[in-house]
Amino acid sequence: MACKLEHIHPLITLVIFSTMHLKDFFPFSSFVIFLLISIQSHTFPKYVCAIDFRYAACSSSVKCDRLGNIQYPFWVNGSQPQYCGHPWFELDCQNDKAFWYEKYFRVLDLDNRTQTLKIARFNDPSTGRIACPYFNITKDLISIFRYTSDVTMIRVLHDCPLIQNLSSYEYHCNNQGHSYFVANESLAKKYISSCGYNLLLPVPRSAAEGLRNRSLGVGEALVKEYELKWTANETECEECRKSDGRCGYDWNLNTPSCFCRDKPRQQTCTSSSKYPSLFVFH
Repeated sequence: MACKLEHIHPLITLVIFSTMHLKDFFPFSSFVIFLLISIQSHTFPKYVCAIDFRYAACSSSVKCDRLGNIQYPFWVNGSQPQYCGHPWFELDCQNDKAFWYEKYFRVLDLDNRTQTLKIARFNDPSTGRIACPYFNITKDLISIFRYTSDVTMIRVLHDCPLIQNLSSYEYHCNNQGHSYFVANESLAKKYISSCGYNLLLPVPRSAAEGLRNRSLGVGEALVKEYELKWTANETECEECRKSDGRCGYDWNLNTPSCFCRDKPRQQTCTSSSKYPSLFVFH
């Protein structure tokens, strides 16, 4: 911890000088009493110890919606610095609602104990419709998250001509041509070459089944909630917390970090970093 000498009371020099010479004229017990009185009567040097700004910033708890206190690897945009969490775990909290992945998903629940995140797509208030996916979210998240056994994939076809055999899978997106959300992979493959591009989209198995038997429309299937498991190393974070550190992330090195009172460390705070090496007197 960085400590600096702030000031020395002018009388402290006199106390030290006096005790050095008076001990030759007084008994030892009298010398000790005189020294104690001098200590209580005068101001000692004052040391000011600066706490690392990352440790201080990530120590405050932040609440978001009904999710309660948010902790690493999650962090809340606008309420915490980004280094308090992992890059893929940014949350946006607005009007008592939590959003994730650039506000593409609504976060319904998260459980740090089981490392489970429950999410759902939501209707855009401006259009009353689900935002159409134009990127492969599975490719982005596969290194950090894994899907539970209740999740399956459907094929999304964009920029297609009108295909009568896929009419029950059509969903109107803001693009040229037609878009189809096909829950039958063998059927989708027949028309991939006719469309501009395609991607895989995770949905609950019940939603995919509803699309296949036509008990659900595409919009109804897309808003169904499902769960993800994250794979961030919680063991390292727990060890950091036990050593009085604050879990965080070094965005420059792209690696987790343990923020200690004096400076960041890779995994845990050493005992010497938890408290200043010098006493602080006021």
